[in-house]
Amino acid sequence: MENLLNFPQSTFVNKVVPKNAFYGRSAQKTWLKDLLTREFESITWLYKLTAQTMNVADGDLVHEIAVFLCRLKEDRYSINPFCGMDELLPRHTMFIIEYGGHTDQLMHYKEKNLVRGEEKWKLGNTELLREVDLSEFHLQLTGTSLDSVYYGLLGQVSGLNTHSETEYEQAASNRKIKLQLQNQLATLEKRCRAEKQPRRKYELHQQILKIKEQL
Repeated sequence: MENLLNFPQSTFVNKVVPKNAFYGRSAQKTWLKDLLTREFESITWLYKLTAQTMNVADGDLVHEIAVFLCRLKEDRYSINPFCGMDELLPRHTMFIIEYGGHTDQLMHYKEKNLVRGEEKWKLGNTELLREVDLSEFHLQLTGTSLDSVYYGLLGQVSGLNTHSETEYEQAASNRKIKLQLQNQLATLEKRCRAEKQPRRKYELHQQILKIKEQL
């Protein structure tokens, strides 16, 4: 296996991982076993990013980033198995997904929560970068700690170009608000085109202008 992301050789693992290493972690996730068996050709642990392998400081929140290459049998996929796997892994992760001649990169915003006195991982936003040409698109490992490395990678995969947790959370929140406004705008424009009553059409037009101004 070649060094697909051109990460430092010290981080390169290149180890095939049996599928039961994932679904075997939870007897309750029988659906995950079915999906991995049916849809996944292979899973390779490509990189292990730690303070030792990267010669950076350990993070306050991030202590290891694992990068997995997942080769799928079909030319389409659901993100559900990736969510299921990530929830079970006690570390931060990135998935490189190869399917039908295409390559995507997927990360989840991941943090720890305290549940009944026990630390548990919680997945936030799913960041999916589609149709990646790995020969041209090179992820940059930036920062002096694993926290900054992780949020730098998340910023690149998400397209938000953020470098810290605070920056990412703010940018993701702004993106969500923008999407909501765009959906409202599309609905109002459709209603305005169909409206026959002049006064109501004018009111809808004013609402459209207000949303455009916000955008």
